[in-house]
Amino acid sequence: MKPRILLLSMTLSALTLPSMAVELPSGLTEQLKQSKKVEEVKSNALLSYAANKLGMSEEKVASGLGSLFKVAKDNLSKDNFTMLSSAIPDINSYINQAPESSKSAITSLFGSNDTTKKVESANYLDSAFKKLGIPKESLPTMVNTVTGYLESNGYGEAAGMLKKGLTFL
Repeated sequence: MKPRILLLSMTLSALTLPSMAVELPSGLTEQLKQSKKVEEVKSNALLSYAANKLGMSEEKVASGLGSLFKVAKDNLSKDNFTMLSSAIPDINSYINQAPESSKSAITSLFGSNDTTKKVESANYLDSAFKKLGIPKESLPTMVNTVTGYLESNGYGEAAGMLKKGLTFL
């Protein structure tokens, strides 16, 4: 009779444990949803601010910012880019909206060094802005708009990282 009680209690425990385990993830899921909402609001605020300052559509600005962030990512160390990413939570979605890049045959002849990387970055930005219909004269204004936004929201170090990733401009 005791083995039956033991078996019954083990069965009941097995049935109640999963229902208890479901409770914790649902609480975490709610926290994650709130966190994502905060990130979306931050990202949307940057986009709205930049579009308003530059007098361009949000889609065009998002792609332009993505081009800048892509180049910064290519020119920064992983740790420095991570710092920039923490200030711009949705940075990869911006980068995904940036036009594709292709290496120039001329720059590929020079191998891979800092000078070549800077030339490729400048060529990419010129090409990307042309594809997006953004005048290349807007490039410094776009950089200043983003860095100003970051600085005014307490992310001065991240603004410095962005500038560092775009020092060739």
